[in-house]
Amino acid sequence: MKLIAKYPKFFASLSVYFSTVIRFLLNILLIVIVIALGIGVFKSGADLLTSLHKPLETLLQKMLLDIVFIVALVEIAITILGYLKDGSVHVRYIVDTILIIMLNEVVSIWFKDPSFEKSGSIALIIATLAAVRITVVKYAPTDKTET
Repeated sequence: MKLIAKYPKFFASLSVYFSTVIRFLLNILLIVIVIALGIGVFKSGADLLTSLHKPLETLLQKMLLDIVFIVALVEIAITILGYLKDGSVHVRYIVDTILIIMLNEVVSIWFKDPSFEKSGSIALIIATLAAVRITVVKYAPTDKTET
């Protein structure tokens, strides 16, 4: 049985409209992320200047958490740019973004009192994501036009 659309022109125009709205919202989100990156860099610099009198360990903890957060924002921006350019998102970008966000969780657990359950569950998630990342890179279809 073959499905035939009753109003194919309507669905074609709806598809174009939906795609346009999504691209517009992603452009707004990209602008917000760039503003957040600027604020994050400014906050990192301000944290560095206000923490100079504190112990070096506290200073490095704040800087490391700020930097990992900024890298997570950059990964999200790369994913959005990839979607806007190609019209689709590579799984590798999504896995990289999740790995960076999980790295932020690992770093924040280091500086708190880590429990075995939290550490074990995050280690399991990161190991799974690393396996997915390796599999995606290894078995990704090659694009014949990019030679």
